[in-house]
Amino acid sequence: MKQSKLKVVLMLVIAGLVASVSMAVIGSATSSKTSSSRDEGFYTSFFKYSSATGNIKPVSESPPVTPGLIKYGKWTYRGLCIGCHGVGADGNGAVWELADELSPDHKLPRKPRDFTSAVFKVRSTPSGSLPTDRDLFMTISRGLVADEDMPAFKFLPERDRWAVIAYLKTLSKTWVEDKEYQEAPIEIGEPPMPTAEMLIAGKQVYKEMKCAKCHGVLGKGDGPSAPQLEDDNGLAIEPRDFTDASKFVAGSDPAGIYQTFTTGFDGTPMPSFADFLEEEQRWQLVWYVTSLRPGWSIEKARVELRVKNGKASG
Repeated sequence: MKQSKLKVVLMLVIAGLVASVSMAVIGSATSSKTSSSRDEGFYTSFFKYSSATGNIKPVSESPPVTPGLIKYGKWTYRGLCIGCHGVGADGNGAVWELADELSPDHKLPRKPRDFTSAVFKVRSTPSGSLPTDRDLFMTISRGLVADEDMPAFKFLPERDRWAVIAYLKTLSKTWVEDKEYQEAPIEIGEPPMPTAEMLIAGKQVYKEMKCAKCHGVLGKGDGPSAPQLEDDNGLAIEPRDFTDASKFVAGSDPAGIYQTFTTGFDGTPMPSFADFLEEEQRWQLVWYVTSLRPGWSIEKARVELRVKNGKASG
């Protein structure tokens, strides 16, 4: 009698397990079908967006930020970015962590960006404010090749770059918590034509702002404070060599330099001059540091500016 009851109990247990497994399989299949259908719908829409490559500035708007776009961005991040920025996106990727052990001669000059802190150097927004999506797009596209660490990813289809940005913005609560305090990009007017008087004034601004302490008297990045400079990670950082335009991580044209002087580089010793210099003084400083490049001349700069303005208006 006891054996009979035991058999019944065992049969009920087995039946229950079979039912549970069956429901799990059915549920998984249903979920898979739903997920597959959802993904198919995402890709149908996603692939309608720009696949442009080679461009630094975006040629179209970002696809709508949806779970599908974020998922695709995460997949792209894991394929291309994880080696430097790490699984946790905190900048502790294998390329950085294992460099001393495996390849000290090819170690990155500075730690990769920690996306969980949401602190960015290159921005069109005031110091302390988050960058715009366009800022992030242009940084990813252009890279920070001048620092020989962050490569250019302009080879990626534009829509893929937008997807990565959507994912990166999920890695820090700052994007949500500071959303109401996000400041608009600074306004950059047309650069004034350089003159001899402007260069003299710019040299005086350079002196008054003590730029030579870091960048050196001739702007070569060899000032007396240069060896002691550190970024927010406590790692050594070199001041910019103004005589070499290829070493600029942001724009090296007058408007790009004006942006840097106005916004500063968050996370580094490079401050914003927005509260210390009037717009005119910032342009004077722009043209002075630009004049430090070998072969630069006022006449040549004026011609280039006229040509650029002509193209912009025509």
